[in-house]
Amino acid sequence: MSWLPSLLPQRAEVDGLTFVPLTPQLLSGDYAAVMRDIEMLRTWSGENWPTAEFTADENLVDLVRHDLEQREGVALTYSVLRNEAVIGCIYVRPIVDALLTRSIIVDPAELSATDIVVRGWSHEISAARLIAASRSFLLSEPFTFPMLWWQTNIDSAEQLDACDSLGLSKQLSFFGESTMWVLARLP
Repeated sequence: MSWLPSLLPQRAEVDGLTFVPLTPQLLSGDYAAVMRDIEMLRTWSGENWPTAEFTADENLVDLVRHDLEQREGVALTYSVLRNEAVIGCIYVRPIVDALLTRSIIVDPAELSATDIVVRGWSHEISAARLIAASRSFLLSEPFTFPMLWWQTNIDSAEQLDACDSLGLSKQLSFFGESTMWVLARLP
């Protein structure tokens, strides 16, 4: 049984933000957003990504991968637009897979296989607005996710504060290769 609906939204408006699937057609806007604040994205990703030398061609490879994952039902990746400009992105995966992408190996029996993890970044809007809008989008039709966790890391203070302010107080922590990752949800 797939964790995704058969027809995914191609555009959704939530709180003045627009969610559209991240595809290679968004290369120009996505690349500009990625390169806009390299240090913020490195902190958010817990990795040395992107580098100052990250090219549009390398970004295109990422977009093709995300598009393929979405079409194959492996993951969802949506660009976040404001006034039609890319200002961020959200990534959605089943919990065990989401942790694995951050080099965290867990026994699937210890977690609910139906739980979904969302992580994301943005410019121009607060982390609380991104998290709240993402949750509203993903908790509405056609999605039927039983439980959404927001994933961040201990170095992303604004996202941790946003989780607290939104009442996402149930938390799990996991050590990754370079940082501690935090999952937060409603109790």
